[in-house]
Amino acid sequence: MIYFAYRFLGDKRGRTYLKSGLFYSIIISLFITIFNRITFFEHFLALLHILIIFIYSVKNLKGSVLSKIFASVFPLLIILVSTAFTGNFVSVIFNISLKEILSLNSLERCIAIIIEQLLIIYCVLLFLKVIKKSDNDRSELAVGEWVLISIVLLIGIIMGAFLNFISLENISYNGRLLILFTFVGIIFVNIAVCYLVIDLGKKNEAVRENEILKIQQEYNNQYITNLNIEYDVIRKLRHDFKDNCSVIRSMLIDGNAEKAVNHIENYLGELVELEIFVKTNNNVVNAVINSKFTVAKSLGVNVRCLCVSDFQGITDIDLCRLLSNMIENAVEACSESKRADKQIYLKITSDEYKYCFILKNTIDASVIEHNPKLNSKKKNVKEHGYGTKIIHDIAEKYSGQCDFYEDDDLFCCSVILKK
Repeated sequence: MIYFAYRFLGDKRGRTYLKSGLFYSIIISLFITIFNRITFFEHFLALLHILIIFIYSVKNLKGSVLSKIFASVFPLLIILVSTAFTGNFVSVIFNISLKEILSLNSLERCIAIIIEQLLIIYCVLLFLKVIKKSDNDRSELAVGEWVLISIVLLIGIIMGAFLNFISLENISYNGRLLILFTFVGIIFVNIAVCYLVIDLGKKNEAVRENEILKIQQEYNNQYITNLNIEYDVIRKLRHDFKDNCSVIRSMLIDGNAEKAVNHIENYLGELVELEIFVKTNNNVVNAVINSKFTVAKSLGVNVRCLCVSDFQGITDIDLCRLLSNMIENAVEACSESKRADKQIYLKITSDEYKYCFILKNTIDASVIEHNPKLNSKKKNVKEHGYGTKIIHDIAEKYSGQCDFYEDDDLFCCSVILKK
């Protein structure tokens, strides 16, 4: 029971199971031993086991309160179903009542306990494989799939509990046999559902990986396109640089300074529009920042960027999602601003332990005051209302933090990702 909570939630300080959960395992073992002396069936006393696991989860394990409650209750449900099935199985095999197996110190009880422990271990490992989050802390199943699976498991547990209460009555051998077959059917259905869940998770992961590859390919193509455009511009400028210098010289000699200035501005127009703002060792970072800052500059926004060169330890897809959503929100805000001095400032720094992303953009009025939840203003909120949530999720994934605040007339987004 303690091991399930430890594996499902994970220790706050990264300790091993022996250092984190052994003490609480001993406490539960002592209570089970005491209850065995008091009663042959624990009933509501089993709630004390849930309380012990919950205390252990709160003090030592990660996760929300709801996940800790789930990790405390679910192992007991596994034990209840395993006990009910094993008791009825041994009862049919040796042709004795379930009450005798639960109450007498006999060989049949010893066999039942061994079978039950093996079944509990199998069920715990199976369910951990199904419901434990993947390494990147993202659930492999959609919400609808979780709901259907939970309903199937809950129905199986309720049916098993009713059958177990019936089997405690004085019923015939044939009746116990029917109950056992029903138990076998319930368990097989639930195991089949679990393996279907695992298969669904793998398929969902494959779909996500394909989406990630498409996004990476899109930004790599965009980066290559930008480079080709820059190269063509440079070739063009080199080709006619001499001719333009001669024209400007003639204008200045003739005293047409204003014409010369206008000619220079037109001549450098293409270069200004296609400016390279950053050049790091990461193609995705280059593509996202350069493309989105080019859009911002075309909207009359003054953009500045200070950026590190390397992003080791952060996946390209997370960098793409983080920077895209941060800058997209800033560009959208500046595009709606009526101010003449609109600006976006991006600063990315790092040290031995973390990366720090800070993005600031000008605002006309307080955003937090009028829109504290930072909801999207776009028409199709279902498709566009995920920007800030994605930023929060990525910060949580890297054990960092995310903060939105205002500094005078600037809206600020700060994200820290631990290495």
